[in-house]
Amino acid sequence: MSYPSFNFAEKLIQQKGSGYHVILGILAIIIGVGVGIAVNNNSIIYGSLVVGIAMIISAFLMIIKQYERAIILRLGKYQRQVGPGIQTRLPFADNILVVDIREKVSEFKAERMLTKDNVPVTIDAILRYKIIDERAKDAILNVENFNQMIQQVSQTTLRNNIGSSQFQDVLSKREEINQHVRTIIASEASNWGIEVTGVEIRQVIIPQELESAMSMQAQAEREKNARVTYGESEILVAKKFEEAARVYADNPVAYALRQSNMLYESIKVQGNTIVMIPSESLNAMGFGNLGTTIAYLESTKKAVEQQKSKDEVKQESGSK
Repeated sequence: MSYPSFNFAEKLIQQKGSGYHVILGILAIIIGVGVGIAVNNNSIIYGSLVVGIAMIISAFLMIIKQYERAIILRLGKYQRQVGPGIQTRLPFADNILVVDIREKVSEFKAERMLTKDNVPVTIDAILRYKIIDERAKDAILNVENFNQMIQQVSQTTLRNNIGSSQFQDVLSKREEINQHVRTIIASEASNWGIEVTGVEIRQVIIPQELESAMSMQAQAEREKNARVTYGESEILVAKKFEEAARVYADNPVAYALRQSNMLYESIKVQGNTIVMIPSESLNAMGFGNLGTTIAYLESTKKAVEQQKSKDEVKQESGSK
């Protein structure tokens, strides 16, 4: 969404023709009275008098809207500032200038700027401002076109700020840049009776090749972090294995039970597949003779089959 530039001519209205109401009122009275006398009709005379007087009175009055403020220049000299409602004026002598005091939004850019570390960027920002109610006369009398002036100051301030900042700061410290730019613009605009309510950087545009390079850099950084995390996890695992080795070294029974459990898990996963077991492992677990080994394997196989049967029953009951 783009915001149209504020048109000074549309909002600052110069009302010079307050005297023509008086002229029209006098002409209406003269013509109406002349026609009424010619046709001998009193209604035309009275009607023309009412219309003419009403037009003359309207020349001394003006209506100011709630969101407007009017500046009265009498014979070219500042007379007073008036607010909304019905106000009086002197035809021919008073020149009325009306200004809109509602908050306005203006878009401005800093194109192809070089940051402090020589990175080309284009900054798209918006400026929010409004005329201070009590100082509407300053916006009209102290500057020719306050909208154009504040846009130029905003653009210059933004370019100076970007030129003195690092590229990473432009990306990560937008709020600080917004506040700094707003402070400088507000200091300038206060001389014109304008309050700056906000400055916001909407978009930072960089060349395509630089964007690709930054993407590759970010990906490499993520891969580096992943490798570091993996290495740290390997260290933790190695430490745990070292602690387990000390426990098993002091307790051969625990080591034998652990080997037995590993054998059980292997058979459980492999199913009917033949598992080759070194004789040293069997001797360490106390299964040195063939009979004992066969009995152990048979009991282990039965335990696996029983476990599978239980799992099947659970699945069938769950499906029902």
